[in-house]
Amino acid sequence: MRRTLLFLALVTVSIAQDKLILNAQPPKPAPKQSSCAVQELYVIAWSTHDPIERHKAMLAWLDKSKCSVDDYTLIWNNLPEWAGTSDSPALRGKIMEKAK
Repeated sequence: MRRTLLFLALVTVSIAQDKLILNAQPPKPAPKQSSCAVQELYVIAWSTHDPIERHKAMLAWLDKSKCSVDDYTLIWNNLPEWAGTSDSPALRGKIMEKAK
């Protein structure tokens, strides 16, 4: 019985050592995420009621943000709903320019 317990303990320790990774180097920092929060554009769209102000705010947001192609596709597809009467060739052009 003692031999069996000793054997199981040794097997457990050897398995655990295989899973332990001892590394002297510090972990690498995570890559920077793009500064894109599409939710901010959504909030601008639904909280700014004046079409001219909404258009200006959306253009300003597009100027300051860096998004992925998928995010720009999402914005492009939802722009009629989000921008409403503020939807314009200038907004569409800015999205196409940034998506390149």
